[in-house]
Amino acid sequence: MVAASPARPRPILPVLVAVALLLLATVTFVVIDPLLAWDDANPLLGRGRLFLYFTTQSNLLAVTACVVFGVALVRGRHPGQTAEYLRGLAVVDMAITGIVANVLLAEPGAPWSLSDFVLHQAMPVLMVAWWIVVPPTRPLPVAAAALWLVHPAIWTAMALTYAAESSDHWYPYFFLDPVEAGGWGGVAVFVAVIHLVIAVLGLGAVLVSRARWSGGVWRALWREEHPEGGTLDPVSPTIAAQRMN
Repeated sequence: MVAASPARPRPILPVLVAVALLLLATVTFVVIDPLLAWDDANPLLGRGRLFLYFTTQSNLLAVTACVVFGVALVRGRHPGQTAEYLRGLAVVDMAITGIVANVLLAEPGAPWSLSDFVLHQAMPVLMVAWWIVVPPTRPLPVAAAALWLVHPAIWTAMALTYAAESSDHWYPYFFLDPVEAGGWGGVAVFVAVIHLVIAVLGLGAVLVSRARWSGGVWRALWREEHPEGGTLDPVSPTIAAQRMN
């Protein structure tokens, strides 16, 4: 009779990271305050306008990514490559949110606010740092950068359509308003430049996904019990070789 091997204590690091991700998601969701979208008396956020801000959409994507990975860590499983594409989209969108908010939309002398800090500064930095410190388990193709452009393009179409159909022709940002952007030509320039920056950020995210330090990080976070003993390394030898090339 073979004695059963003693149960190995569960590593504490994955639990701590999961708690941090879920806490971050909770705080961000509370700061977004989706109920404001149903406040018809609020001309800037009510009547569903809250969800037309790119800041709102990008932060909700970040919240979703944090929850998906946080739950996976609690379960001791990796959420999969599709989840990595989602996380990459959230990272790129949050990066452009931080850039636009602090370069184009910042108002000198404006009072500090928690919501502005969390949504426009803290979350963009934390999401980018998460991607750099803990890259995907597998390198992403260059096509991922093109895929991540789909959401910004859809958002632009949504915002312009809403403005055209709304009674007050409301735009979430000045650079989408032809009156403030110097005509439709100005709008086209702003939109083209922003999408170009998003493409560059996407290519940067793809490059980071091929970082050589990824394997060691994932081995510390995800340790799945193998049926015959030992652990399953999420980075296979083939993938490791790809990272070295």
